[in-house]
Amino acid sequence: MTSPTPSQHQGEPVHQIQQTQAQQAQQTQAQQMPRPVQQQHPMPLTHPYPHGAAGTPYTAPPTAPFAPRRDPLAAPDGSKPADRRLLAITSAAIILPILCDRLVFAWSDVNTYTPWFDGFWLAVIATVTVLFFRTAHRSLMWCFTTIATAMLCAYAIAMHAAGKIDDSWVTTSFLAVPCLTMMSLQLSDGRFDSHHPWLTVKRWMLGWISPFTKLNAVGSTLSHAQHAIRALSQDQSNASSADTDTAGSERRTGHMSTARRILLIIVVAVPLLVALTALLASSDLVFNYALRRMIGSIDLAEFVRHVLIIVFLFPFCLSILAQTEVTNRLRMHACTPSGTGDATANRNERTFDTTVAAVVLALVLVLYAMFCAIQFAFLFSGRQLPDGYTYSQYAREGFFQLLAVVCVNLAGYALILCRVRHTAPLTGMLIVLIGETGVMLASALWRLHLYIGAYGLTWLRLESLTFMWMLIAVLILCLVRLFVPRLPLATISFILVVVWYVALVLSNPNNIIDAYNQARQITDAI
Repeated sequence: MTSPTPSQHQGEPVHQIQQTQAQQAQQTQAQQMPRPVQQQHPMPLTHPYPHGAAGTPYTAPPTAPFAPRRDPLAAPDGSKPADRRLLAITSAAIILPILCDRLVFAWSDVNTYTPWFDGFWLAVIATVTVLFFRTAHRSLMWCFTTIATAMLCAYAIAMHAAGKIDDSWVTTSFLAVPCLTMMSLQLSDGRFDSHHPWLTVKRWMLGWISPFTKLNAVGSTLSHAQHAIRALSQDQSNASSADTDTAGSERRTGHMSTARRILLIIVVAVPLLVALTALLASSDLVFNYALRRMIGSIDLAEFVRHVLIIVFLFPFCLSILAQTEVTNRLRMHACTPSGTGDATANRNERTFDTTVAAVVLALVLVLYAMFCAIQFAFLFSGRQLPDGYTYSQYAREGFFQLLAVVCVNLAGYALILCRVRHTAPLTGMLIVLIGETGVMLASALWRLHLYIGAYGLTWLRLESLTFMWMLIAVLILCLVRLFVPRLPLATISFILVVVWYVALVLSNPNNIIDAYNQARQITDAI
C-alpha cells in the first residue's frame, strides 16, 4: 500500500493528515502480522446442531490414552524374572502335582496311601531347596526350619516302615510338616530379621490363600516359559532378535507360530478326547470291550480322575511358586521396603492409648486374681470339692479352657508390648499378668496330672503335658523381655516350639506312654 503524495494532502488540516497516516500505519502492521490458526473442533455425526446449547462451539470430550496391561510378574521398576528361571519353576509345578497324585491319590486304601504323604512333602522340601537355595541359604532360620521339616518327614516314613501308624504320625503328617513347609517357603528370600519377624508371619498366613488369589500370574509364567523354550531351540546370539521378529510378524499378519499352534492343539484336544472317550466307553459295552482290547486293562475312569487331579493342582502349585519367586526377587533388589524398616516404623507407632490399655489390663488382672484365689483354695490345697464333682471331672472340664486363656494372655502381652507406650505402672501390671498366667498354667498342669492318673497316658495327653512345660519357658522369656528390649522374643519362641515338637516325636513317645501305663497298671488308657 503506497503512501499519499503531498498533492493529495493539499487543502486538508494538519491534524487530519496525521490521523490518516496513523490509521494507514495500523492497517499495514495488522496485515503484516500472522493470523492465529483457529482449531477446527471435530463434530460427531450424532450431534444435531453445530453449536452448543448456549451458542458455544461443540468440543469433543478428551479420550484417555490406552494403558497397556501390566505383567503380574513385573517389579515396580518394570523388570521381570528371567525366562529360563520361570521355565524351571513351571517344570517344578508340573512335577509336584504328578508326585502328589502318585504318592497320595494313587492308592485306594487309606491305610496304604497315607504314609506316602510324607514322601510328597519331602519332595516339596527338596524342590524348594533346589529352586530357591541361591537366596535361602543366607538365612539361618530357613536352614533350621528346612532341617526340622526333613527330620519330621524322615520320622514319619520310618514309622510307616515299622508299621506304627498312630496319633503322633497323624499330627506330624497333617499339621506340623505342612506348616513348617510353608514357613520354609516364605523364608526362602534369605532376609529374615530375628527382631522383627512379623512380616514373615504375615506372609506365612497369606501363603495359604495366595494360590487362589494370584492365579493371574499363571498365564504370564507360562508365556515366559514358552519364550524360554523358543530361545533354547534357537541360537543364543540370535534368540532375542528372532523372538522380536516373530512376535512382530505375528502381530502384523495375525497368524500364530507353529509352536503356539501345537501347544494350543495339545491343550484343547487331549483333555477333550480323554473326556469324550470315557463317556463313550461308559455308554456302550461293546465299544468299551473293543477299547479295552486295544489299550489293555487301563481303567479310563480312573485315568481321567488322576488327570483331573494333576490338572487341578497344577495352577495352584505354579501360582505359589511364581509368587514366591517374585517376592524374593523384589526383596533382593529392594523394590519394596525392607522388613526391618516396616517393623521399626510399626514399633515407633503407638496405636493404643496408654490409659485405656492400663485400665483394661487392671480389670482383667482383678478377674484373674479372683480365679487364682479359687485355685489356691480348692485345687492346690486339696480341700473338698462341691457336691457332685470328682477330681477327674474337675480336671477334664477345665484344662482346655485354661489353655485357651493362657494363649489369649500371651497374645495380649505381645499386643501391649508392641502397640502401647511403656510406662513403669504398665510394666508392673505386665509382670503381674505373667505371674497370674503362670498360676493358670500350674492349675492346668495339675488338672492334667489328675486326669492322667485316673485314665492313663495317651499321645494327646503327653503332647499337652510337654506343651505346657514349653509354655512355662515362654513365660520366663516374656518376663526377661521386659528388662531386655533387644531380646528377639517371637523368634526364640518359634525356635522353641519347633525344637519341642521335633524332640517329642523323636523321643519314641509310644515307649514312654507304654512304660507309664504299665508302671501304674493301666492296661487300656482311655
